[in-house]
Amino acid sequence: MKIAVVGTGYVGLVTGTCLAETGNDVLCIDIDENKVKQMQDGKVPIYEPHLDVLFERNIKAKRLKFSTNLAEGLEHGDIIFLALPTPEGEDGSADLKYILGVADDIGKLIKNYKVIVDKSTVPVGTSEKVEAAIAKNATSDFDVVSNPEFLR
Repeated sequence: MKIAVVGTGYVGLVTGTCLAETGNDVLCIDIDENKVKQMQDGKVPIYEPHLDVLFERNIKAKRLKFSTNLAEGLEHGDIIFLALPTPEGEDGSADLKYILGVADDIGKLIKNYKVIVDKSTVPVGTSEKVEAAIAKNATSDFDVVSNPEFLR
């Protein structure tokens, strides 16, 4: 299966690497050009026990790739995982600006059916907000599902 993972922090990079390990063709997207270059050069930017072994194996097998181009990720993946930061706001609530910003961009860029998977740590009801942000500009069908960060 072809999968794109948007965001390469702990959640996104581990998710992408593990999905590649199970035989999927994964393209991880991040806006940080230096981080993407580092990963393209085979360096893991985070520490997670044994991640380096899986990371290296799947890069060599060409099942794990990296880009800064969201449009490329959307073209690549049939399933798009959103693994974006949700920093805590002043009132303690999750700040959804990164997720909703990417959702808005996805709506402008998708050309055919996609399943959008919200993997970020978000409050109940976020899927509806993501769906609305994509739908504003989408010209093709899509579905939004939730896969909470700590659900296997």
